[in-house]
Amino acid sequence: MDVRVQFSILSSLKRSSINQPTNFSPPGSEVRKYQKENRANTNNYHRPALPKLRTLQTLPTEQHPMDAETQSIESNTVPVWCVGQHLSDPNLQIDAGIVDAEGNAGYDMITARITNSKFHRRIQEDIARARSEKRLHIHIDALTADEVNIRPGQYMSSVIASVSTWIEVDTADSLLAHVSRQVLDLELAYAAFCGLSHVVVPGPKFQENITEYAQAINTALSRATYMQLLIQLSIDDWIGDENSLTENVMYDAFSAWDSWNTIRTICKYNTQLAIALRIPAKLPNPFVIRRWFAEPLRMLLIPSPTFCPNNKGFPVLSKSHQGLLTKYMKLRPTPFILLTDTNTAPVMRGPSKIRHEPHSYLIYIRHLQKNQPTQSTVEKFGSGYQDYLQAPLQPLADNLESITYEVFEKDPVKYQQYETAIRLALEDRNLGEEIVVAIVGAGRGPLVTRALRAAEQSGRTVKVIAVEKNPNAYVHLLGQNLERWNNRVTIIKSDMRSWKPTFLVDILVSELLGSFADNELSPECLDGVQRVLNPSGGVMIPQSYSAHLTPIMAPKIYADISLRKSDTDASETPYVVMLQSIDNLAENDFIAKAWDFSHPVPSNVLGEAASMGGGFVGLGDGGNDHNLRSCRFTFNVPRRGVVHGLAGYFESVLYGNVELSTRPDTIDQKSKDMISWFPIYFPLKTPLYLPDHCEVDVSMWRRSSERKVWYEWMIEGFIRTGNRRLPLGCSDLHSSKKNGCLM
Repeated sequence: MDVRVQFSILSSLKRSSINQPTNFSPPGSEVRKYQKENRANTNNYHRPALPKLRTLQTLPTEQHPMDAETQSIESNTVPVWCVGQHLSDPNLQIDAGIVDAEGNAGYDMITARITNSKFHRRIQEDIARARSEKRLHIHIDALTADEVNIRPGQYMSSVIASVSTWIEVDTADSLLAHVSRQVLDLELAYAAFCGLSHVVVPGPKFQENITEYAQAINTALSRATYMQLLIQLSIDDWIGDENSLTENVMYDAFSAWDSWNTIRTICKYNTQLAIALRIPAKLPNPFVIRRWFAEPLRMLLIPSPTFCPNNKGFPVLSKSHQGLLTKYMKLRPTPFILLTDTNTAPVMRGPSKIRHEPHSYLIYIRHLQKNQPTQSTVEKFGSGYQDYLQAPLQPLADNLESITYEVFEKDPVKYQQYETAIRLALEDRNLGEEIVVAIVGAGRGPLVTRALRAAEQSGRTVKVIAVEKNPNAYVHLLGQNLERWNNRVTIIKSDMRSWKPTFLVDILVSELLGSFADNELSPECLDGVQRVLNPSGGVMIPQSYSAHLTPIMAPKIYADISLRKSDTDASETPYVVMLQSIDNLAENDFIAKAWDFSHPVPSNVLGEAASMGGGFVGLGDGGNDHNLRSCRFTFNVPRRGVVHGLAGYFESVLYGNVELSTRPDTIDQKSKDMISWFPIYFPLKTPLYLPDHCEVDVSMWRRSSERKVWYEWMIEGFIRTGNRRLPLGCSDLHSSKKNGCLM
C-alpha cells in the first residue's frame, strides 16, 4: 500500500454538466444584481482574497501539500477560481480606488502595465539619438515617478504586473535588443520593489532567435529572486486567418510549445518560470491541449473574441472551450483566469453579433465556475496530492503507524473486491468442511472483517487466522477480536515468513501489493509463507499480479526532483505520486506489461530457492533468483516531446474474474474508483528530447541481493531512416539500489 497520508473523502457533489447554456442571458439589470450579490458574498467563493489563495506560489519540496493554500476549500460547493481583468490603458495609474472598484465588480485581481507611455517615449528618443550617433550601446537611466503606473501599497496584493509589450529582447537589431534587456531589468526590479510576486512577460517575437530570448529570461530570473515570471504564449502559433477551416502548410501545432521548451530548458526548469497561456477562438488539436496540461500553467488569458454569442446574443464559450477550461482548472495550483479586451466590443465574423456588456464575460465565467462537473472519487481523495512525491513504503523494515493503516482502510472498492474474491474461493470448496483462512500481514484487520463476512455470505465454516509482525498492530488486532469479532479469530504475532503453524492453510490472503505490484516485496513475503499452504487445493489471494510501464513527460515532477540538491539519490529513487501534469508520449497511450508473478509458486521452483536460503527472512546467495525480472520494450512516439521518466502501474487477479488495476485504461473496467494506490514514477537524471515519429526503447530490471530488492532502468531513443534505425541518444543506467526495499 502506498498512500501515506490521511485524506478526507468528500461527499458527492451534485452539479449540473457544462453544456452550452443557451438560456444564459445577463442583461444590464442582472449585471447590477450580480455586482450587488458579489459584494455581499465576497468571502464565499466569488472573491477569495489573493494573498490567501497564493495560487501562483511554488510549493516548496519540504512543504506538506495540504498546507498549501492553493487547494480548493473542501467545504465549498464550487471550486475556487481566481478571475481577473487586464486593464489595457497603458497610462492608467493603479491605486486602491481602482483595485476596490474592480473587486466590487466581481474580479479577484487585475493586471496592469508597470510603466507608461512617457517612459516608452523616452526610450524611443534615446534609441533615435543613439542611431543618429551610430552607437550600438546606450545606458538607460532609472525610472522616474511620472513614468510608472504602480506604487507600493496593500492593494498591490491584488495586482499582477505586466512588462511593456514593445520590448524585443530577441530582435536581430543589436541596439534595440540591448535597450530591451535594460528595460526588462528596470521594470522587474521596480515590480519587485513594489512587492509584486507575479509578473507577465511578453513572449518571444522572433522564433529564429529564441535562444536570445531564453538567455534574457534566464538572466532576469537570477535577479527576480522572489517573483514568478509568467511567459505569455499562445496555445499554438496559428498561421493566417484563425477562422479558416484549413491549416496553412507552414502551420506547426507544436511550434509555440517548442519555444517554451527551449526557454525552460535554458532556464534549467526554474520553478519561478511559468506560463500565461492565451486561449484563441480556434482551438488546436486535442493532443496540443493535452501537451500544455503537462506544463506549469499559471494563467489563462481569454480575450473577448474567444467568446461566441448564444441564442440571446450574450457571450459564451463553445463546448470545446468549456472542456478546455474544465480540464486546465483542475491543475494545482489552479491557474488564474484573465479576461482581456472586455471593454471593447469584439469584431465577429458572420451575421452573429455579441451583445457587448463588459461584465457579461465575467458573469459567464462565474456561471461556469458554479456548474463544474462533480469531482470523481479519486479526484476528491487525492485533492492536494497531485504530482506530490512520496517514497514507497518499507513494510518489512518499518512498523507502520495506525494513521497509515487508516488511510488504506478508506478504500471501499479494494476491500469489496477482496471480499468477493474470498467468497468465490470459499464457494469453490465443499459445504460442511472447516476451511482455514489466513490473513497474512493483517494490519488493523480490515481483511479479517471481510473474510468473516464472506464466510457468512457463502455459508461456509471457517477458521480465521490473522498474522501480523507489527507489535502495535498486534495489540489492536487483539482488541478487535474481543470487541468486534467475538473471539472468532486466532491472532498470531509473527513475520509471515517465520510463521510455523501446526496446521495447513486452505486460503491464504494478503494485501502486500505496491504501486508497481512487486515493489513492496510481495513475491518474497509470499514465498516465505507458501510452505503453510495446503498442497491439496490450497489457493492464494491474490493469485497473480503484473507490473506495467510507459514513458511520460513530467516537467513539474522533474523540476521538483531537481530542487533536491541535498539528496544525491533523488533522481534514482522511484516515487509514489498521483500523476496529473503529465503527457503520455507513446502512440495511443500504450502501456506495456513489464512482467508478472503468480502464486503459489511451483513447488520445484520454491524448493530450489529454499535450498539456497530463499523464502526466509535472510536470503542466501541465489535464493531469490526466481524473483528477478527484466524487460525491454519499444514504444512508438508520434509527436515530439521530452521524456522525463516512466509511469508505472499494476494489475492483479485476486481470484477468478475478480481483479484490481491502477492502469488508467483499465481501472474503470476492473476496479473503478479504487484509491489505495497512486502510480509509481521512475525518474531520469537528464530529460531526453524526442523528435516526431521516433521510437523509444525502455529497459528495466528487478534486481535482488540477500537483504534488498531494487530496480534498474534506462531509456534509448531511435529514429528510422529507410531500413536503418539510428540512435538519437540514451539516458544513464539508473539504479535504486541505495533506496531499495529492505527484506
